Amino acid sequence: MKYGLFLPTASNGYVPSTLVPDADPTFADQLALTRRAEDFGLDFVLAMAKFRGPHVRFPTAPGETYYWEAALEALTTSAGLLAATGSIQVIGSVGILSLHPAMAARMAATCDSIAPGRFGLNVVTGWNPLEYSQMGLWPGDEYFGYRYDYAREYVTVLRELWATGTSDFTGMHFQLEDCRALPRPVGRIPIVCAGSSAGGRTFAAECGDVNFTSVEGADAAAADLHERAATRGRVVETNVLLTVVLADTDEEAWARIDRLNEYTDQAALAGRKASAARDTVSVGGTVLRTHEMRSAIEPSTVFAGSAGTVARRLREFTAAGLVEGVSLQFDDFTDGLERFGRDVLPRLHG
Repeated sequence: MKYGLFLPTASNGYVPSTLVPDADPTFADQLALTRRAEDFGLDFVLAMAKFRGPHVRFPTAPGETYYWEAALEALTTSAGLLAATGSIQVIGSVGILSLHPAMAARMAATCDSIAPGRFGLNVVTGWNPLEYSQMGLWPGDEYFGYRYDYAREYVTVLRELWATGTSDFTGMHFQLEDCRALPRPVGRIPIVCAGSSAGGRTFAAECGDVNFTSVEGADAAAADLHERAATRGRVVETNVLLTVVLADTDEEAWARIDRLNEYTDQAALAGRKASAARDTVSVGGTVLRTHEMRSAIEPSTVFAGSAGTVARRLREFTAAGLVEGVSLQFDDFTDGLERFGRDVLPRLHG
């Protein structure tokens, strides 16, 4: 089982609650967390691509946070982390509407040159139109209907340039003419996806090496992905996104969740729902989960309690053997990662 860390590269981490301090993310903080994850033997860290928060207007009212309003750029962050670490895999993210695939291919190859074999690329199709419309990059809501076709072409260009250094790809969305991207990567750069809908899992089965999914229904999603990949002669791993809240006792952990939820930034959730509602094509996946969000931390998506309780739940959760990895998010990343590495991992490996 692989364990990794979803770095808090955007403000407020992954908890839209006013009890989480509104602090800008810094590279120094991300590096400290990455080095600690490496010390504990975690397999990877991931820097997400985020361009603005979900608020429809800039958050200024009482009870609102700066959730995701400040964010480090993912690929340059990844390059810095790779240069300052020695063994852990670093997965950078690219919002495919924001960067031409030839540029993404060159940047990824540069990251591979910094730390050969340790870089992976998370290909993000994009679900929040506000992130791209602010830059004049949103192609219209019809994009929801063809985003995976767009992503397939994107990955095809990446793979061609990585494999040969040149591409004359001609498709519906990209046309390249004697495009060159040298030097090539030393090894194979894995492609990471986050497809929760049927269409997303089909894309992951065709183009990805790892697919992130929700903890809810993870085994069924993993089995479906494995079947889709097998029919294409491929093997694609499933990695589950999981929020972990650790405390000395179960009661203390759940009390903290209740407190965070009491101060949920409802404007942030409303903004996420409004953006998700514009996607009338997808069935299930991110859209469905976003519509169902009611609080900063959904009880059904969190493993909470003492180290012993969280370790037991993780053992039970992974017992079926369908899931190959777990990506960790914490309400408090410094304390949570320390407790997980010190108190939970030994129980999992023991």
